[in-house]
Amino acid sequence: MQNLKGVIKAFTIILIFACLLQLSFTFLARSVESDAAAYAQKRTGTVTNTLTGDAAVAYSDSIEKLTNYYRRGYLDSVQGLSIISGWEGGPSYRFCRDNSLKLGLDLKGGMSLILEIREDEVLRKLSYNNRSQVFNQAITNAVKAQSSNADVDFLTLFQKEFEALNKDGKIAAIFAPVEAYQGKINFNSTNAEVIAVLRADMKSAISNTFQVLKTRIDQFGVASPNISLQENSGRIILELPGVEDPTRVRKLLQQTAQLEFWDCYDNREVVNFMVQAFENAKTLNAIKKVEDTTAVAAVADSAKQPMSLIDSLSMAADKDSTGKKDSLDKTVSPLARLLELRVSREGEVAEGPIVGLAMGNDTAAINRILANQAVRSAFPPDLKLLWGIKPFMKDSRVYAMYAIKANPSTPEAPLTGDVIKDASQGHDPVTGTFTVNMRMNSMGASKWEKLTEAAVTGNSINGKDFKRSVAIVLDSRVISAPTVQQKISGGSSEINGLDDLEEALDLSNILKSGKLEARTVVIEEQIVGPSLGKESIRAGLLSLAVGFLLVFIFMIGYYSTSGIIANAAMLLNLFILVCALISFGAAFTLPAMAGIILTLAMAVDANVIINERIREEIHRGKGMRLAVEEGYQHSYSAIVDGNLTTMVVSIVLMVFGLGPIYGFGFTLFVGLLTSLFTAVLVSHLIFDWAFNKGYNVQFGKKFTSNLFKGTQIDFIGKKKISYSISIIVFLISLASIFTLGFDFGVDFKGGRSYVVQFDKDVTTEQISGALEKELDGAPIVKTYGSSNTVSITTAYMIDATGENTDSIIEAKIYNGVKSIYGKTPVFDDFRVKNVKSSIKVEASVADDIRSSAWKAILFGLGGVFLYILLRFRRFEYATGAIVALIHDPILILGIFSLFKGIMPFSLEIDQNIVAAILTLIGYSVNDTVVVFDRIREFIGLHPTRTLEQNVNDSINSTLSRTIMTVFTVFVVSLVLFLFGGTPIRGFSFALIIGLLVGTYSSIFIASPVMVDLWNRKTKKA
Repeated sequence: MQNLKGVIKAFTIILIFACLLQLSFTFLARSVESDAAAYAQKRTGTVTNTLTGDAAVAYSDSIEKLTNYYRRGYLDSVQGLSIISGWEGGPSYRFCRDNSLKLGLDLKGGMSLILEIREDEVLRKLSYNNRSQVFNQAITNAVKAQSSNADVDFLTLFQKEFEALNKDGKIAAIFAPVEAYQGKINFNSTNAEVIAVLRADMKSAISNTFQVLKTRIDQFGVASPNISLQENSGRIILELPGVEDPTRVRKLLQQTAQLEFWDCYDNREVVNFMVQAFENAKTLNAIKKVEDTTAVAAVADSAKQPMSLIDSLSMAADKDSTGKKDSLDKTVSPLARLLELRVSREGEVAEGPIVGLAMGNDTAAINRILANQAVRSAFPPDLKLLWGIKPFMKDSRVYAMYAIKANPSTPEAPLTGDVIKDASQGHDPVTGTFTVNMRMNSMGASKWEKLTEAAVTGNSINGKDFKRSVAIVLDSRVISAPTVQQKISGGSSEINGLDDLEEALDLSNILKSGKLEARTVVIEEQIVGPSLGKESIRAGLLSLAVGFLLVFIFMIGYYSTSGIIANAAMLLNLFILVCALISFGAAFTLPAMAGIILTLAMAVDANVIINERIREEIHRGKGMRLAVEEGYQHSYSAIVDGNLTTMVVSIVLMVFGLGPIYGFGFTLFVGLLTSLFTAVLVSHLIFDWAFNKGYNVQFGKKFTSNLFKGTQIDFIGKKKISYSISIIVFLISLASIFTLGFDFGVDFKGGRSYVVQFDKDVTTEQISGALEKELDGAPIVKTYGSSNTVSITTAYMIDATGENTDSIIEAKIYNGVKSIYGKTPVFDDFRVKNVKSSIKVEASVADDIRSSAWKAILFGLGGVFLYILLRFRRFEYATGAIVALIHDPILILGIFSLFKGIMPFSLEIDQNIVAAILTLIGYSVNDTVVVFDRIREFIGLHPTRTLEQNVNDSINSTLSRTIMTVFTVFVVSLVLFLFGGTPIRGFSFALIIGLLVGTYSSIFIASPVMVDLWNRKTKKA
């Protein structure tokens, strides 16, 4: 025994040193980041000091961006260097940063996303865009089927749909001719064999996409990003703490970065083709204008634009001879309403690759017209028309159309971004704009030389030589199309005319990391503003501090000296738990904080069980040392059983939970392990040390020692009353659930939710009415914490996939509520400062979350049932526990259903509430197991007594532990409710109600049901 205690003591010392080492990485990383901030401030200080008044306000954003640029540059320069001066092989900043304490989004602010890789597009790409009708219809059907079959992989669904459309069809016929599949697939390959080959390539494409995105994020400069891949679903989960520009992040992550270099036509070569296209378009009866995708620009640019030639042509084309609008006039080309050719009123044709100009919100309509076969027939087969990536002129909404000279025999560009081996941002001092400098490999340099040489030689119009332009195209949008002045050797090229340093940085980052193998779409997004994060930190730390303090005071007051020992064990538990979470790379979030507090509660429970057992041994007249030894021995069974059953729940949370549920489950699992170690082993060592030192160890005052001694309550005799109460409340809860339903959170029903702060008090009716017209229906508006802050939830445009959809909705919300402000903020300030947080969840993701929540609850109940059945080896114990566990969540959900809209805080059912319910399942079963463990012990000690007497005595003997544990957990939960902040108020309310319900059910439901089943079986026997 002494040898074992020596091993435990040595292990504890080693563990403490390891934890101190782990924490040191956080302090070292923060030190370097502090130096980086000081360096950046020093570099920009000179500029800042020269600006005053309006100039300081005007350039504040630029100064902030420049400061961030210098800070990132400093950190990049020391990434791989030793952080400790004089120690060449010491830990680097990168190593310390990756192993330091990470704050989650809700504590630091930032952005989290779930990206879905478009597997349908990957499959089409693998087939070289085969035009088979059956093949493409099967892909479309598989995409639809996947929305309701999230657990089935895409290729399995595709095979099923393909065979449904063509029973004897061969998928091999699609892929066997593809050069990349020569030797892998032949025309005799079965569909299953083809799918197996495609699955490997699909997996590779998804993996490559993940790696490219990971590289982009690493180079983006986010502190402690977290990115993970779910291979089965093709989803990528990202957490980016501290990010303040969501639009920039979306662009960075969703841009496929397909860089291409194309020859260009000159406008003078194609103007006649364009005129003929205008004539051909007259045969079209009407044009359906697409939705305005430039709502954001319209809001941000409040200054009225001067009328352009486009506006003049549109107005002239839209009116007949009487001046009335006639959108169906066949004598006017639909293109004339939308597209301005680069021809002056005098008929002079402009030079260069630009053939037309159009408003940004008209480009989609123009594309549809030009795709019409009758219109397209006016063009030569090698003419390809592409739009510019940014407005033709700064601060305008006019975009240029470029004429690309393609090769009709192949869709491939003459030169692609695969040849880029390095890219860096630069600055043009003449124009004041930013550039991206590219260097190509040897093969790229050779092709680039030939491309530029062809652009400057052998080109003429009407006998006059001219120099062509080369278009640099990114994702089918022209970045720039400079006119080539001479042959360029050496493989160097430049993208110029970039207005923003961040734009240049991001573009160089994208080009260096490479193109995405597949396009990604954001299916879930959460943004937390930095100010809300700071509020959450204050609220979270305050709740933790107050919770710990109250529990520590209570333990000392109730258990005296042994309470101090218990507190020492719990402090060590907290220290080890925090360090363990850091070492696993887990981020600290509000749910994680809740997990820590509940871990503390479980640690309290273990210490209470031990102290109550020791008290019982002392009351039996045993010596202090012997009482401690036997108290620990008799406590092991209840503590281990209780913690293991809660571990079952935490494992279910990790397996089926997403986001906060997973984080909560992981924290709880690790915390239970550290709690078992400190409460059972370390506290025992501290008792031995105290006895060896001769300290007077006490286990409470006279009052507390005898507080629950000798209670003789007939709990089983009151089962009819408890059954009646439970049945009535249970039925009321079910009736409310099925009739009134729930107030589901956005993560359960899909949609977008925004937390918006105003500069004065507002009402929910006021905000809802203001947004009803903008969002095509009244959104759900609720007060969020204070009377000047509301949450706005809407399903408007949730299925839209456009790049600007999020910005359009933000603009519409701004339009609706801007008049409510006392001092109306500009749009950019509204997005950054007034929108405190936002969540976007697509319907398919909401389905997955609901499905995983149900699975977590069902598997949690099943796991607990199996554990109790195996541990107690009697069906009656397991059934009694399960009846109580079904009883508890139904009552909690019933309260959430019955009182939704009545309570002054939100009672939404979301992932946090599911986490709370599963936690209470674990707590309730822990409470039940402690009682069952004592029942089993009493049955063995007193076999001649009646079952009812043994059960009553068992409940009475554990009553002190039950009340003390529920009291401490209740206090902690109450602190969470009062000080934990709005985001987890519903969560903490569920804990408070659940604690009371769980304690009631373990005494008045689980035990009586077990007794009834036992007696029934005995009578039958």
